[in-house]
Amino acid sequence: MSLKSSAKLSYVFLTLMVLSTLLATTGLFANSAPVIIGAMILAPPMAPIVSLSMGVIRAEKSLMKDSVRTLIYGIATALTFSALFTFFIPLQQITPEMQGRLNPNLLDLMVAIFSGIAGAYANAKEEIAKSLAGVAIAVALVPPLSVTGIGIGLGNVDVIYGSFLLFITNLVGITLSAAMTFVVLGYAPIKRAQKGIIYTSVMMFIIAIPLLISFIHMVEKNDYYKKIEAFRYMELSNTKIELNILHIQTQDDSVLIDLEVLSTDAITNKDLQVIKNLIEDKIEKNVVLKVTSKIIFK
Repeated sequence: MSLKSSAKLSYVFLTLMVLSTLLATTGLFANSAPVIIGAMILAPPMAPIVSLSMGVIRAEKSLMKDSVRTLIYGIATALTFSALFTFFIPLQQITPEMQGRLNPNLLDLMVAIFSGIAGAYANAKEEIAKSLAGVAIAVALVPPLSVTGIGIGLGNVDVIYGSFLLFITNLVGITLSAAMTFVVLGYAPIKRAQKGIIYTSVMMFIIAIPLLISFIHMVEKNDYYKKIEAFRYMELSNTKIELNILHIQTQDDSVLIDLEVLSTDAITNKDLQVIKNLIEDKIEKNVVLKVTSKIIFK
């Protein structure tokens, strides 16, 4: 299929958009990775995004216009059907599969960039076009949109913001990297492509700011995990204790740690205070502990 025909809005595109959205939304609520991967393989938005990249470097207004129009209709379709699905289904829990798409960072931008390069190359080389399914799985365009629709259905602003930022990250990252790949492959002279690439680069720079902040928080969390792991096993008041970190959330002046405490005997508030003090000394931050205690009988 040519890039010009891929850019045009069609009933086939909208049908695939509806099916992939419903499939992804179902998989997100069911917390089923295989179902979500099925929605990724369909990946209808990938074609107009690659077409948009070609339009950007060749300064073809008609190609860019058709691509943007198709993407807008596709996005609106995905948000509408995922929001309606959420509104009518009697489930409101944010599953781990949804949660995993709410905090995009620089790593997600890197995935989008590499996927854009692969997508442009696969479109340019007919003999490897079958690899596009793998590219679609890697970048996962539909699931973030479905999560945004779920956020709309639930009226949850945090879900809407995080998931749509991930989609925009994918959109801009693919567009820029695919455009530059097409330039390298000789589809347009650098002078002609310069203006479009500059505009797209500015957009990516703006998007990279919240992604960088999120990445810094992720590095901090990873550092906290490593420091706390140093005393995962301990003994207090002749009771053997194992600490399992379930979740870490950084706040303005403290760190919220969801902690599972496994012990051979019931632990006291005094023991928990000792654990809290140890963690605070290790990470040099005020800590708020949310503790789940489990007693192991042998």
